[in-house]
Amino acid sequence: MFRKLRDNMKPALALARPGKLIYRNAEYLSATLAVDESAMRKWLPPGVKLAKPARADLFCAYFPDNSFGAVYREAGLFVHIQIGKKIGIHCPWMLVDNGTALILGRELLGYPKKWGVLEWGRNGVALSARACRNGSELLRMQARLGSVISEPPPFLGRPHRNVIGSLGFSLPRLLAFTPKESNVETRQAEIEVSFNGSDSDPLDKMGLGR
Repeated sequence: MFRKLRDNMKPALALARPGKLIYRNAEYLSATLAVDESAMRKWLPPGVKLAKPARADLFCAYFPDNSFGAVYREAGLFVHIQIGKKIGIHCPWMLVDNGTALILGRELLGYPKKWGVLEWGRNGVALSARACRNGSELLRMQARLGSVISEPPPFLGRPHRNVIGSLGFSLPRLLAFTPKESNVETRQAEIEVSFNGSDSDPLDKMGLGR
């Protein structure tokens, strides 16, 4: 699925002035995959449970306009989790190619961002994306965009549960927040996805399936 979004996190998170957008016209290419519960469970924080059916969104993204003035790319995994009667997300893996986005996202919002080499290219309805780290290709996505979805479900604008304080001497704690999301356009997409793992980025051990 291809999405173009505008986003406004809670102003208290200090990423943007109250009432201002953090980014505009961000593009996400996302594939929803089946998940092996026993394999994924070890990557979730204590007390966080997988939603049923077990699924995760593997994605690449492009941010052309944001509040800190940098064009950057991102790749990540959003695992579907159960939060009361709602489906939320937990992020166990994410790469980014901009230092400011890395620091703000990791320190303030608990995304486990690491530096990576990312590519994003679009030519009409054809789109390709790639994510590498430490010389290993971890994710490749190639897509052909299809018809517009008139009433898409939320993507980023779902309840999040991330962990902060996992490094250093502070105790890890669960951070709960729900971004506000404004959909510009969402399209169906035919996507070819391939992913690999490495010692420092074990995507291949998280139980991701078809």
